[in-house]
Amino acid sequence: MSVNHERITQGSGKTGAAHEDHHGAGFLTVGNFLSLLRIPLGFMFLVVDDARWVAAIVVVGAATDLLDGFAARLTHTESEIGALLDPFCDRIFVFLALVSFLPTGRIDWAGFLILILRDIFTGGVFLVGRLAGKEMPFHSKIGGKLTTALQVVALLTLIFYPGYVKLPIYVTGIVSVYAIIDYGMAGIRKWQPDPKTVVSAG
Repeated sequence: MSVNHERITQGSGKTGAAHEDHHGAGFLTVGNFLSLLRIPLGFMFLVVDDARWVAAIVVVGAATDLLDGFAARLTHTESEIGALLDPFCDRIFVFLALVSFLPTGRIDWAGFLILILRDIFTGGVFLVGRLAGKEMPFHSKIGGKLTTALQVVALLTLIFYPGYVKLPIYVTGIVSVYAIIDYGMAGIRKWQPDPKTVVSAG
């Protein structure tokens, strides 16, 4: 493979990502490590009670979410698996954090379900697509990133101002609906046959 071909491959979106997956730095890159760090951080919610430490976990988790993509770009280790790990670890982190608040009574089941509405939908569609043999999109999009940011705001509100948590819950719910529609449209486009393929088949 020539140097020019490598440069073209690395700069061509999904092809570049696939190239990095198989011939790049491997799975455990700095970016992927930062993403995976959110899973043990999420389990810490289940054993930590002090509000300051819980808030620190939320902040550290949010920081890893901001830095994982930056680290991947900085070290030139962007990959398809990294793009999947980021939102996956976000969902695990937020889910475990919210579960830890259910026994405290600071959030009810309705609020819990609203806050993870986007995660339930996207995760379900992704799994159904895979079972159907379709490569469904699971990458972070603007609506998804904003939903995750609002989930963090809701978590911090639950810690320090539980009486005001309904506002971030409702706002997160509204943005989640937008993220679901955006994701659903991307899935529909993914399921539609490629016009070029249809023409060539005809």
